[in-house]
Amino acid sequence: MLQGLHLMGEAELGELVKLTHAKGSENLDGDQKRRHILGLAGKVVGCSSSDPVEIEKECLLWLAGHWGVDTKQLDDNDELERALRIRIAEEASQYLGPVWWISCALIAVGPADAINPKIRLLDKAASLVVPSRSARQKLSDNWRSKCQEWGLNAFQQPEIQQSIEALKNSPEKVEQALTLALVISLADGRLAMEEDRMVRDIGEACGKTHEECSEKLRHVNSIYWGHQVEVTPKRAQETPEGDKRVAMQAAQLTLESAGTLEGLCLEACDKVVGRAEAVEEHAPKSGWQRVLGTVSGLKQFFGNKMRGDEQVNLVRLVYLSIIHQHAEAAAKAEAAVSLARRAAGPVHAEEAPKAGPIQPSRSIKLP
Repeated sequence: MLQGLHLMGEAELGELVKLTHAKGSENLDGDQKRRHILGLAGKVVGCSSSDPVEIEKECLLWLAGHWGVDTKQLDDNDELERALRIRIAEEASQYLGPVWWISCALIAVGPADAINPKIRLLDKAASLVVPSRSARQKLSDNWRSKCQEWGLNAFQQPEIQQSIEALKNSPEKVEQALTLALVISLADGRLAMEEDRMVRDIGEACGKTHEECSEKLRHVNSIYWGHQVEVTPKRAQETPEGDKRVAMQAAQLTLESAGTLEGLCLEACDKVVGRAEAVEEHAPKSGWQRVLGTVSGLKQFFGNKMRGDEQVNLVRLVYLSIIHQHAEAAAKAEAAVSLARRAAGPVHAEEAPKAGPIQPSRSIKLP
């Protein structure tokens, strides 16, 4: 947790400090913000010490107690953090599974040539909940296969019908599902007639009225097209590449709350691991990940699990810190593999210098 907090940039620290409603916090530097955040975290869990290491330990044990993680067999904080990451990710995946399937329904009925880039966007939105790239690859492959198989028959599929049943009793999750699906659907600059109809069918099946579904579509569309006009270059010659760039910029701006803590974390981890997907090549490098983080549903999941804003924000702090550590460890592991491949190059090539052992980031163990 501590290392993850130190990996956070000024924007993320600023968001965390905002959550504490501290007066004058805008004048704090990075280290002061970290100390302020740790101090409040210690108060939430009842830690009497001001030692960051002690606060970290108490926060992890407190979270383990809330999530039912058995700490008896765990030797240190590293193992505890790994156990917490896996347990939280598993439960969050179950909670958000129906939300992801609703996005797949819209992707399936949309243009066939947009399936792959939209699946990559959905994958990115899910990356905070499923930080393991191998596990997320399996999810993406399944989503892609289903979307290609379903086509216009997506609504009748068992996965979609089961998701609708799961969402019926949760108006907030219905909003979350429709918002994420619409943002991803608009990323290619168009909302096909079939996608429009699918939003209405799913919304009404989840308990929304026809008028509420129409208002949802109108609201998101009006914001999107307003931004489309805003970012379209004046007197510029239209080109397919230019149209894609404008569409992605407009979709990025469609969510007014872009830039929240989860979005900033997603953006920062993307930079560390260096896995920006080709689908974002026409989008501004800063901002798109924030949109997806904002609508990822992670904050809503924590809010459903915990009581009170202080507890929710503490869980967000601990989990996102661990995610930072996971991204850092993944980047170092990839660097080690890359060095090993270069070292094992052709015999006639100049011998590459042997790399020293890559030390894993503290407080993280890759599965």
